[in-house]
Amino acid sequence: MKRRAFAYILVSLMAGGMLTVPAAAADEMAAEEMLMSVMGGGVEDLPEATATSLDAWTLRAAESGGVQTIDVPGAVATRAFGINPSGDVVGSYTDATGTWGYLWSDGEFTRIVFPGARHSEAWGINPRGDIVGRYLLPNDPGTYGFLLRDGVYKDISVAGRLHTLPIKIGPSGVVVGCVHGLNFLQDMRGYVQDGTAVTLFEPLPSTMHNGVARSGGVIAGISFDAPLVAHSYVIDKGNYTQFDYPGQTFTQAWDVSPSGTVVGYFDPFFSHGFARDADGIRQIDVPGARLTRIFGINPQEHMVGVYADETLRFHGFVLRN
Repeated sequence: MKRRAFAYILVSLMAGGMLTVPAAAADEMAAEEMLMSVMGGGVEDLPEATATSLDAWTLRAAESGGVQTIDVPGAVATRAFGINPSGDVVGSYTDATGTWGYLWSDGEFTRIVFPGARHSEAWGINPRGDIVGRYLLPNDPGTYGFLLRDGVYKDISVAGRLHTLPIKIGPSGVVVGCVHGLNFLQDMRGYVQDGTAVTLFEPLPSTMHNGVARSGGVIAGISFDAPLVAHSYVIDKGNYTQFDYPGQTFTQAWDVSPSGTVVGYFDPFFSHGFARDADGIRQIDVPGARLTRIFGINPQEHMVGVYADETLRFHGFVLRN
């Protein structure tokens, strides 16, 4: 299989999910966009979108068992990646014009697009409302990171790296994510960014730092042995612990709460969410969903993520305990 086609298939493993995709369609995508999709948040194999004005945004909420569905009107896919203590949610959606970030706060929606970008995603939000995410530029092979603070966008890409993917931001402003070049199984590294200081995680060859708590004292993430073999980890005060969902060889941790609860999902194709705390690890599914993937958790342990309905359409969600 061609490298680009294979990378496109991996979209489903890292974000909103697809189950199959024709190789010909994969070959039509730009290589850099596929690589970004591999790292979480690309597009899915979904029905063709219809053009819709985004002048007036609304949230379609379906309350059922504590689950609130988030759908951007006119989008063929909506994803929720991060949530802060106030319940503000960030994520991305795909419509006829592309993939873009959004913020849902106090019942109002804001489109998150880095100036001049052809593709933007919002991945993390902290208590003061700082947002981190990633973007692509026209005719540029790189993936870049941004910080949105008080309405001002700032590039926070790691120098010397082709791809920078910020994923979460803590209350103190500490950012975690990953950087990589053309081969994520060899050169991907989780990183911690505190102001201008960047620290890479070097003990393993392919890691992503996805969640941060306690001012960077606790980090949750993923390490890869192969594209379909992934393990979760927690770094607590420098102590590294790897774990897998029982009986699984593909487990992805995407966030951690201040109390130490780690959330994520397992199984790359028929995914189920999980939460791991001092009492053990448990499976979490949106009722009636074909698959469930959890990407974020706040101090109240409300969770956000993506689920697929019976038609394999992808929706964001908030799960309130």
